[in-house]
Amino acid sequence: MQMSAEMFPLQPAVVPILVGPLQALIAMLPYVFVALGTVLVSMFKPSVLKRFGQLLWSQKLIVAAVVVGVVGLVQLYAMVFPSIPADVASVEKGADWPLLRGTPDRHGATNTGEDPVQGQVVWSYVDGKINTFYASPALVGNRLYVTSARYEYFKDRGAVYCLDADTGKVVWKYDAGKYRATFSSPAVSGKYLVVGEGLHFTKDARVFCLDRNKSEEKREGVKLWEFRTKSHVESSPCIAGGRAFIGAGDDGLYCFALEPDSKGEAQVLWHLKGSEYLDCETSPVVHEGKVYFGLGLGGKAICCVDANTGKQLWRIPTPYPAFGSPSVADGKLYVGMGYGDYVNPAEDVANNLKLKWEKEGRSAEQVAEGLRGVKAAGEVWCIDLETHTVDWPFKAGRTVLGTVAVEGDRLYFGSRDGYFYCVSTKGKLIRKYKAREPIVTAPAIGDKHVYFVTDKGQLYGLDKMSLSLVWGVALNSGTLSSPAIARGHVYVGTSTAGMLCLGQPSSQEARPLWAGHLGGAGKSGWIDNSMLAKTGRYAWGVAGASQDAAPNSPVPSIHAPAAYVDGAVYVGLNRSDSAGLAKFHSAKDLGDEPNLAWFARSPNPVYLSAAGTGEAVFFVDGRPGDANRSLLCLDPNSGVELWRRPVAADASGQFVITYDRLFIADTAEALTCLDISSPAQCRKLWQAQVGPCVGLPCLTGDMVVVAVRSPASLAALDRQSGELLWSQPLPALPQTGPVFTAGRVWIGQGDGVVGYSMVADEPNRTVNCGPVAAPLACDSAWLVCLTKAGEVVLIDPEKAEVAARMKDSIGGIPPVLAGDALLYCAKESLRRFDLVSMEGEHWATVRARWPGRIVSPMIVVDSHVLFATDKEGFVCMKPKK
Repeated sequence: MQMSAEMFPLQPAVVPILVGPLQALIAMLPYVFVALGTVLVSMFKPSVLKRFGQLLWSQKLIVAAVVVGVVGLVQLYAMVFPSIPADVASVEKGADWPLLRGTPDRHGATNTGEDPVQGQVVWSYVDGKINTFYASPALVGNRLYVTSARYEYFKDRGAVYCLDADTGKVVWKYDAGKYRATFSSPAVSGKYLVVGEGLHFTKDARVFCLDRNKSEEKREGVKLWEFRTKSHVESSPCIAGGRAFIGAGDDGLYCFALEPDSKGEAQVLWHLKGSEYLDCETSPVVHEGKVYFGLGLGGKAICCVDANTGKQLWRIPTPYPAFGSPSVADGKLYVGMGYGDYVNPAEDVANNLKLKWEKEGRSAEQVAEGLRGVKAAGEVWCIDLETHTVDWPFKAGRTVLGTVAVEGDRLYFGSRDGYFYCVSTKGKLIRKYKAREPIVTAPAIGDKHVYFVTDKGQLYGLDKMSLSLVWGVALNSGTLSSPAIARGHVYVGTSTAGMLCLGQPSSQEARPLWAGHLGGAGKSGWIDNSMLAKTGRYAWGVAGASQDAAPNSPVPSIHAPAAYVDGAVYVGLNRSDSAGLAKFHSAKDLGDEPNLAWFARSPNPVYLSAAGTGEAVFFVDGRPGDANRSLLCLDPNSGVELWRRPVAADASGQFVITYDRLFIADTAEALTCLDISSPAQCRKLWQAQVGPCVGLPCLTGDMVVVAVRSPASLAALDRQSGELLWSQPLPALPQTGPVFTAGRVWIGQGDGVVGYSMVADEPNRTVNCGPVAAPLACDSAWLVCLTKAGEVVLIDPEKAEVAARMKDSIGGIPPVLAGDALLYCAKESLRRFDLVSMEGEHWATVRARWPGRIVSPMIVVDSHVLFATDKEGFVCMKPKK
């Protein structure tokens, strides 16, 4: 953890104002000292002391009373205003946090409590004037352990704190022996808490071991031992096998016994000299009897030594300083590296080195040679622990300083380039999120979400699969602390706002919602984040014929994709004798053949997908040109009609819903917003005369964006009032409804897709992929379309470039964008295109003779694929184990 002297210039907020007066005071100090010395000498003359003693003795009763009174007042003050609250909750047992981020895979989380996805600050803690917490917290049970820093002119103070994780109250703290401002994060195992001391410019920093149990009992930090090094100790320790391993900067790596010797002093079991292990500042990890650590600017290497003896087993040189503390999982080591530290980008590092070397007297040629490789770059390496060879490097735009968090077959990390990355354990980019600010700390991995902070203090909570934003909070302070997750909260230190606890889980479970055709604009039939298996096979097919139909009656025609809401599948069935919406429900597993729960008849066939919540189901019958069309609302349990509204014969009838609003093109020239907060009735809120709408309305933020055929345009409406907020004339008719990704509204238009910015004077982005034949699909990383030529085209919306073409696809059936995979129809098969390896593979066989020709768009639910065929009716394909 390289923290150079240039990183922490002596610039406390008060200093710029006091520089002038301070200089004047320094100039007067000699005269002040002479005056004070004269007074003190005169006071300590024997004659003066004798007269003072006689005075005290003559007034001995009064003096005694004053002394007793002062002592009593001090004790009373301590009782009334205790420095440590007595009402903190009793300590709870919890898993140890024996190294930085808690575990070798560096998750930075415990498994207590749900993921926080909403809310602001729960509590904050500052210690008087100490409001800086560079360290990352360690969490054990209901206790949070962290160190603080206050470095100013004439001030170098810090402390080790134990806080109640639920309230932020101090349980105990340790600041004895002039404990200094600290970056090192505590490691906790059993009764032992081990931590370093000092910032980068501390030349004789110490390592401390505290007794956690006795500290809890006495409500004050109890020291077991301390050891003074010959350099700074920014490294966070790793406790393993009754030992503590910690880097000491230019003083190398130390291994201590956890217990002190018979004299109560630290036991150094072995020490790797700093002359051979320069800039040993990362936090080590111990795995299967071996210690792994990186070397910074002076060493540039990844090292492995024997945990018992310290003997070097191997060392791999790196092209950059290995600032990132290594992570270990499944026989692999992952480590970040690059030029640039916690405060300085690579350019400033290069300039600082140049000035340093010139001051040392190096020639211009020597300086130029030394700076040859110092550039803005960063990498993450994967090293095989058995062969200790590099499997692969992954290149980032700038240095990767925080530890890499490993979750299954994915790696998560941030970079100084402003991106947060999700990379496969094979070294392939899965996704990245543009944070627009440098990320210099490590992420925390929850159950369904991943959390990180930018150096300017923006906390992000992203969906772990899609890296889509779920929650964000401004900390109102920069931060060098990595967040930790526990008890349904995020805990993170800040540079000026103290130690923070933020967020909480959602107050209720996510309510079921299928927003409309394929799940809503851009969704493509996948909304539950389930993984698409490597291969699939036929599970069942249901015809859904009426009960009195003849055994060999024709299979009902199905045109619209299914809707999935709260365990039920809703399918528009067009029988020979009737048409309407059917509800299918599986008793146990979606792979088991479902039962027909009910069938609700409609005057016209059903061509549009249904939408629904747990309280109501909606569908539109007919298509443009049909008479007597309606928007119908049904009770999801019984299928009983709750209400209906007319839909004009010349309207598209396309609609989407939220939990309380329904937006529908129910006339040829207008978009109507209905209040559906009560299932029993609906109420028109507004109607916007925008013109003939194309495709689904797209909901983004507080806006509803629609594509209009005449006049050809895009229109953004206020979601609440329907007021026109923004309009963009189009040079050609829109072929699809709009979708929103990569900061732009995209539509099919002309010979491809076009991305329109809502920011004035920003140029449009055009991708000439061919005329589009189906609604666009998108997520935060990809944009997908089906062209009239029958190709499935994968587009990178950030670059506005075609990334891949599936030329073996067949037209008519749009693809499904499902996380890391794209599912599309090919000749007599479904194919899966892996968005990590960018390779396609056979997923399942679907032949025209059986189970039939696919006649409706697909949806993916709980890893199952649902669609209709002309022979089997409604079909389910399940994952093949």
